[in-house]
Formats: sequence, C-alpha cells, structure tokens
Amino acid sequence: MPRVSTVLATGCTLAVIGLSMAMNFAFGYGLGTNETNARILGALSVACDGLKALLPLIIAWQWAEGRRLAAAAGACLFVLLLAYGGASAIGFAAENRTAFAGGRETLNAALEVARTDLAAAEAKLAALPESRLAGVIAAELAALRQDRVWTATSGCTNATLAASREVCKHAEALRGEQTIAAEAAALTATIERLKHEIVTSRQAGAGREADPQAQAIAALTGLDPSLVRSGFAWLLAIAVEAISAFGLFAIWRQDAIRPAPPRPAGPMPIAIVRQTPDLEAIAPASGWRLAKAG
Repeated sequence: MPRVSTVLATGCTLAVIGLSMAMNFAFGYGLGTNETNARILGALSVACDGLKALLPLIIAWQWAEGRRLAAAAGACLFVLLLAYGGASAIGFAAENRTAFAGGRETLNAALEVARTDLAAAEAKLAALPESRLAGVIAAELAALRQDRVWTATSGCTNATLAASREVCKHAEALRGEQTIAAEAAALTATIERLKHEIVTSRQAGAGREADPQAQAIAALTGLDPSLVRSGFAWLLAIAVEAISAFGLFAIWRQDAIRPAPPRPAGPMPIAIVRQTPDLEAIAPASGWRLAKAG
C-alpha cells in the first residue's frame, strides 16, 4: 500500500510540475515582443521550472555526500529559481483571474445599459398616442390623394375653400398618424432587439457576480473583493510552486537520496573466503582414496 501511494503521489506531483511549466511558459510567452522572443522566454521559463523541481533532490544528495559548498550553491540557485517561477505563476494566475472578472464585469455593464435602454424605449412607446397600422394609414392617404380636391389644391398646398380645407386637414392628420405609426414600429423593433441582447448577455454569463468566490469571501470577511481576488491568485501560485518545488523531495525515499555506505578496506574476512571450497582440488583426492581402498 505505501508503494502504491508513493506511485500515485509521484504521478500527481509530476502532473503539477507539468502544469506549472505550462503556466510559466504561457506567462513568459506573453512577455515576448515578437514570436522569436516569446518562444525564447517561454522555453526559458520551462527549463527553469524543471530545474527547480530537481534541485531539492540534488541539494540533499550533495549534502549527504558531504559537499557542503555545492549544496549551498544549489540552495542559492534554488531560491532564485523559486522566486522567478513564483513571479511567473502569480502573474499568470492574476492575469487569468482579472481577465475572467473583467469579462464578467463588461457583460454586466452591457446588460445594465440594455436594461436602461429597454425601459426608456418601452416608456416612449407607452407615451405615444394610439395609431392604426402603418399600412392602413398609407392606403387611406393614397385613396385621399386620388380625390379631385387634392388635385385642385395642388396637393393641399393651395386650399382656399372650406371643403378643400377639411380634406387637407384630414390628410394632415393622416400624415401625423403615419409618423406616429412609423415611430411606434421603430420603437417596437428597438425593444425586440434589446430583449434579444439581454437574453444573449444572460446566456453568456451576465447578471452574475464578476467573481462569486471572491465576493463570498469578501462578504464574510469584510475585505475588498479586489484584495480577495489578488489573494486567491497568490494562493494558487504559491500552491503550484510549492508542490512543483518540494513535491518530489517530500515523496522520494530518503534512502534513495542517502549515499550507500563505503565498503571496508583491506582483505576480505577469512570466513567469507572459506565459504567457496576448491572443488577441483577435492575431486582428484577423493578419487585417489577410492582407488587405493579398492
């Protein structure tokens, strides 16, 4: 059972080391000013992270061998690599969490704007007077333009008689109603568009907390949510770096790190030498004795 646990723990630790390398590569790659520089920085981060994972074992082995100076040099190098890897992991975690929260905040802001515009459009539509359908108004206005009064007044631009003024007044009312119907149709289309935007935004995650985990901890502790968000980024980075740096050292058997005891100098003990008899010297003597006895 301990052996199985050691194998499983080693596998999980190697997985964390691999993911730590991927995190550091992504952060280092993002610092490059061009493609070549990005690849160089990413590969450098991966190499440093791999060396950081092996250094504790090497330092322990050097110390067990009595090479104190080499162990001290390895410890200094390990501190530098741990600081570099920790900075990369913190940068990756903070950037990822900030981008997540920022995207959610952008969605929430867009949702709030859509709600405000929807309320304004519905208020404008409710304030408009009742009107018939635009097609009905257009048909009635077209029929009125076929009247001889319309022609006699040059399209109601020269209405002098009482009858012509009544007809032109009706035509003007139809035009006003037509304008109201057009505005109502435009507002209706705007309302439908805004409703669709609201539904789409909600499906994309709008209307929720930008960072529910940080918000819950902030509500419990009274801290600022942004401070809690930064703390979680640090926690993730420290956990990943600690496992990738000390995981193998904590799991590895100490007898595998401790050097084997030196073999004793000088000749082998007599008891050990006499354990292997000389069969070639014994066999002829036994045969000679048998022949003599016969």
